[in-house]
Amino acid sequence: MTRILLLFLFPLFLSAGSLHLPVQTLSKDKSEATVEVQQISKGVHGFVVRHFTKDHSVIIADAYVSDFDTTNKVATLHLSKYDGLKQNSLPNGNWEVQVGDEVILAFGYSRALLIAPSESIYHIITKNIHGVEWIHPDSFATYLSYNAHPTPFQEDISGYCNLAEIGLLYTYVEGALFTQDCQTLAVIQVTPVELKQGELKLPFYSRVEEISTSWWVWGAASRPLEEYTPHYTELLVKYNPTSKSLYNYIKNLKTPEQELISQFDIEE
Repeated sequence: MTRILLLFLFPLFLSAGSLHLPVQTLSKDKSEATVEVQQISKGVHGFVVRHFTKDHSVIIADAYVSDFDTTNKVATLHLSKYDGLKQNSLPNGNWEVQVGDEVILAFGYSRALLIAPSESIYHIITKNIHGVEWIHPDSFATYLSYNAHPTPFQEDISGYCNLAEIGLLYTYVEGALFTQDCQTLAVIQVTPVELKQGELKLPFYSRVEEISTSWWVWGAASRPLEEYTPHYTELLVKYNPTSKSLYNYIKNLKTPEQELISQFDIEE
């Protein structure tokens, strides 16, 4: 049963890879755009590309899906400045998004990172989910060690995923596997699946023995993680306060994390 459940965890709207769509409309302040798409999840990240010629183009804006009209098949995108390829020695363009520019959504969704509490769970999941290239968490642990952040937060995850061109994040927490966008941490799918944990590894399973800390790095990320489930459950709720599937999962918990139900912006 576990294998059957996990085999269907690749987002269905990505069967053809990343989505390439033209901008249909723009808001007056150009902070939002719309595209037409058959199916998409809120929180899916991407960017806007301006094509100057057949062989010359540039990314001009960051984007993520803020709403999806299932009736009219129209997705609303929140637009912001793109700094994923920031290089201070190069000039920056001041291009504004226009109708007809190309939107690329779910870029990097063919590559995935898994956060799991143990080696056994890591191997069960990665061996049973197909359609993605798994990037070993050793690489993420090394990235955290370089930044002296033994406890990963959203900024750490999105920064690493941008560097490694990873689009999907899978997080296993308390009897469920969450499929998330690696930049926004938006929950795309929730799949209940009970897996035997084995020996707990903090902050997540990797073969890196210890993630470095530093006295000159401050904040919650600079302190070693003491408990797995509370931290990752709090991250899930923080970046998905309107997710009905996550709300139902939290509501049914029999652990202290059930108290996070009060942080949702959902009415029964």
